[in-house]
Amino acid sequence: MEHILLDFSSIEQNLKNYTFKNKGVLAIEIDKIIGSLGRYFDFTENLLPKRDVLTTRYERIKKIMTEGGILPPIQVYQILDNYFIIDGHHRVAIAKNELNAKYIDADVTEVQFNFELSPNTKYIFGSESTKNFLIKLEAYSFEKSTYLNNNILIKPLTVTELKSYATLNQEIEDFKKQYNKGELSRKSKIYSSYTWYAQIFLPAVNLIEKEDILSKFPHRTYTDLYVWIQRHKYFLSQQAGHDVGFDYTAQDFAEKFKNKKLFNIIPPIFKDLLKHLVK
Repeated sequence: MEHILLDFSSIEQNLKNYTFKNKGVLAIEIDKIIGSLGRYFDFTENLLPKRDVLTTRYERIKKIMTEGGILPPIQVYQILDNYFIIDGHHRVAIAKNELNAKYIDADVTEVQFNFELSPNTKYIFGSESTKNFLIKLEAYSFEKSTYLNNNILIKPLTVTELKSYATLNQEIEDFKKQYNKGELSRKSKIYSSYTWYAQIFLPAVNLIEKEDILSKFPHRTYTDLYVWIQRHKYFLSQQAGHDVGFDYTAQDFAEKFKNKKLFNIIPPIFKDLLKHLVK
């Protein structure tokens, strides 16, 4: 199936608070153009025009550009390091596919947003591409909130499911509250985030890798597994009446999965989640 450009409106409807800032005309990387404001269906994700878009106008613009003519800058919205075309679809398609250009001049309007990280957030999306871009926005907001920068972490925090970053962010907040009478409460958010990472997350990931649990879940990450196992730990702890610990939960999970009896040990609310993880 041929994928089309990402629809800007599918992202916009998930941004509750945002503003625009004009950055003027800049040379932008064509490979970072991933979507369109209105004509997303007319071009593939590789910016190849559909056959019915190859109009006389397209050919006229192609002639001007291939002969070295000057055209106005395209117009784009910028979200993080990606761009959505407002005006200039033909110019971008020709620059990329006919001229093999790497950059194109664009009048850039940056979309600045406040992305609420909450496990209760209800997202609206209709494609895997949209979901993945929303995860990217969550990742940006998570790093901004926690200062946990994947570029410097021993084990980067990468996920494949929406709301996972919100869950991790809430866990860090809860972790800090547990020490509200101790030294941690007098430290900054960055201190509590990295303490959680070192004392809670890394040992858990080491266990996941030691038990080779991740091999049972193709296309998922150890952070995905960490989030799910923490949820499962909550369920087991509720059953037992005390905190059963991550080690026990992970080993229980690995053993039950190995014996193909995993769906017998989790409540209905988590069964759909696990089906989605292993599909």
